[in-house]
Amino acid sequence: MYTAGFRGRAGPGRRPPRAIRSIQRQEQSAMKSLNRILRPFAAAVACGLLLALAACGPIRRGGKETVDVPAHYDMVIAVAKDNQFNLDGAILNIDDLIGHFRYLEDQKQLPKTVLLKDGEDAKVKDAQINAFASLQVTFGFTGYIEHKGRLTLLKAVASPEDEKRK
Repeated sequence: MYTAGFRGRAGPGRRPPRAIRSIQRQEQSAMKSLNRILRPFAAAVACGLLLALAACGPIRRGGKETVDVPAHYDMVIAVAKDNQFNLDGAILNIDDLIGHFRYLEDQKQLPKTVLLKDGEDAKVKDAQINAFASLQVTFGFTGYIEHKGRLTLLKAVASPEDEKRK
């Protein structure tokens, strides 16, 4: 240990005077007692943070969920090429499909369950899922998506901007 400031007598290997050693011991003792006080407090804070994070639960994105799959769907829409839809053999773009749903709404014949599935020559894409979700929010049906043999329940909710427009 090297100490300096003792009238040039201190250097490597030399001990500081007794008064300085006493002060150093008091400082070390104070640090140890402070350490003894703060260590449990820090542990309690760490445990509290851990419990708070555990209480949040797992963050899920598209987790598996058991749903009641209907025996039949009121309407089945297949995906066609170029972001179009196949409804009972008719190829419709999104505007025509919205028009069809509006017609069904006027006739009070809106479907309760609708399935969007891969077509013969096209797979479900994000743009089609977004359009389908928009239909679900607007017309209030339960939407299912069958993609690559997997059935998924679509739970679309209106965005805050859409709520403000109403």
